Amino acid sequence: MTQALARLAAQKVLFSASPSRADILDLTLPNADAVRVAINVWRNHNFESLSTLVEPYSLFGRWYASWNLSAYDDSLAFAGWQPAAAELIWLDSGRSATGTEAWLSWIEQRLQALRARSRAPILLATWLDVAGALGVICERIPEVYFLDLRQLCRAHGTELLNDRTSALSGTPIHKAAQLVIARELACRALPAVLFPPIKAVAFDLDETLHGGVLAEDGAAGVQLTEAHRALQEQIRALRERGIFIALVSRNERRDVEQLFATREDYPLRIEDFSAIEVSWDEKPAALQRVAARLRIALDALLFVDDNAGELAAAAAALPALHTLHAQPHAEHTMRALHYYPGLWRYRTGGDDRLRIADMQANAAREELATRLDDPAEYFRSLQIQLTFRYNPLDQLERLAELSMKTNQFNLAFKRWGATALRDYLSLADSSIASVQLSDRLSDSGVIALLCARRRAQVLHVEELCISCRALGRRLEHSIVMLALRGMPAFQGCTRVLFDVALAPRNQPALQWLQTALARTEPVGQGTCELLASSVHDFEAPEGVLVHTGQA
Repeated sequence: MTQALARLAAQKVLFSASPSRADILDLTLPNADAVRVAINVWRNHNFESLSTLVEPYSLFGRWYASWNLSAYDDSLAFAGWQPAAAELIWLDSGRSATGTEAWLSWIEQRLQALRARSRAPILLATWLDVAGALGVICERIPEVYFLDLRQLCRAHGTELLNDRTSALSGTPIHKAAQLVIARELACRALPAVLFPPIKAVAFDLDETLHGGVLAEDGAAGVQLTEAHRALQEQIRALRERGIFIALVSRNERRDVEQLFATREDYPLRIEDFSAIEVSWDEKPAALQRVAARLRIALDALLFVDDNAGELAAAAAALPALHTLHAQPHAEHTMRALHYYPGLWRYRTGGDDRLRIADMQANAAREELATRLDDPAEYFRSLQIQLTFRYNPLDQLERLAELSMKTNQFNLAFKRWGATALRDYLSLADSSIASVQLSDRLSDSGVIALLCARRRAQVLHVEELCISCRALGRRLEHSIVMLALRGMPAFQGCTRVLFDVALAPRNQPALQWLQTALARTEPVGQGTCELLASSVHDFEAPEGVLVHTGQA
C-alpha cells in the first residue's frame, strides 16, 4: 500500500501541465516492484540529461531502464552491441553533412543493419523536415518505430532546439523540450514496444466522470464540467481503439441507469461500458469480477478513482492492478490517462476494434451454451467458421501481439515479436499457422498462433497461443488439431512435441494439453509428446465450417 500511495502522490508532479525539472528530480518513487529493462542507446549527442528525467516517469509505470550507452558515433556502427529488450537510436539529424535523400538512404541502411543484428524493437528518435519519408522507411522494416521529436514538441507548444547551449550541454535539444520528450519516452514510446498493453480501464463514477455525488445530488444535480465532458470523450476514444471500459461504483444500480438515461449531455452512454459493477461491495472484489467478465488478467486492468484510499486498498489486495488517481480538476485526470504506460500503441489494427463487439456477443454465446448440450447443435446455431492460414507475412504484427499478450492459453511463453516470427519462417522446415474465428454474432479476427518446426519425423511445436476471447466456445482442440494437420511441415511426421512452460496464469493451456494427451496427471515443464495419428484422425466437429486461406 505504501508503494501505491507514493506513486499516487507523485502523479500531481509528473502529469502537471508544466512540470519542472527540479520537482521531477526531487521525487522519490519506489522501485521494489519495478521491472528492470535493458535498453541499448545508439547516439551522436547527449542522452544522460534525458535519462535522469525518464526514471521518475518509468518508476511510476513500475519499470526502470538499464541504459547501455554507446559512444558518440555519427556512423551508427553499433559497436559493442549486446542483447537488450529495446534499441533506441538517439540521433541529432542536424549533424549530417549530406543531402536529405542521401541521409534517408543512409539511415534506412543503418536501420536494416541493426534489424539484422537484433530481434528487439527499434525506436528511432530524431527530427527531420521530411519526417513523413522517415516514417515510411520505418514502416517498411519490422518492429521499427519513429518518434518525431519536432512534431512532438510542436504539439506541446515547446521549442525543440536551442543551439546556443548545445556546446555546453552536448545536445541541441532545449531543456524545456527534454521534459516533454522524457515523459513521452517513459510513458508512451518505450512502454508501447516493451510491455503488453493495458486492455481495460475501470472508472469510478462520482468525482471522476462528473463532479458531485449521485446519491446526494441526484441525476440532475451532478456537474458535467467542460473538462469532465472532454474526459468522457477521451474515454470513448479509448473504446474506439479496442480498449474495454468498465464502470465500478458504490451506488444504487437503478440510480446509475437513470443518470445515463436522462443526462443527454453525457458523451458516455451506459452501453459503452463492457462491464458494470455498481453495488456496495468492496471494490477489489468488484474489480476481480470485471477482469473475469472481460477475460483479462488484473495486470491488464487500470482502475481510475478519486479516492486515494480506495486505490491504495485495491492495490494492496490486487498487487498486479494498475491504479490512477482522478483529480478534482479533470484536466489533470485527462493528462494522466493520456500518458499512462500501456494505453498508447503505435499501431491499432482491425483486430483491436473487433474486440469490443466480440466481447459483447459473449453473453449471447453463454446463454446459448446453457440451452444447447449437443455441441453440433451449438456450433450450427452459431454458424462458426474457422479460417487457417500458413506462413502469413501480412499477419505477423497481429501474431506477435498474440504471442506477447496471451497469458491463459499460452503453452510455451516464448513472447516472440514480429522480427522473431519472421526469422522463424526463414528456418528450414518451419511453419507458422494463424487461425481466424467468426460466427453469426461477431467476427473475432485472428485468435490463434502456432509455430512449429520439423526435425526428421517429429513436428516440434514451439509456440501455441489462443486469445482469451476465443476460449469457452468448445473450440480449443479443433483449433490446435486442424492447424497442425494443415501445416506443410507436418506432412510425413509420426510424432508431435509441444514445448511447455509453467506460468502463473496458463492453466487453460496446460489443462487442454493434459486432456489431449489423455493423461490423469498434470503436464510439467519441458516437452510433451502426441502421436501424429491423433492429428491425422481428427475430424472437424459437425457444424463448424473450415476454410484454408492463402498465405
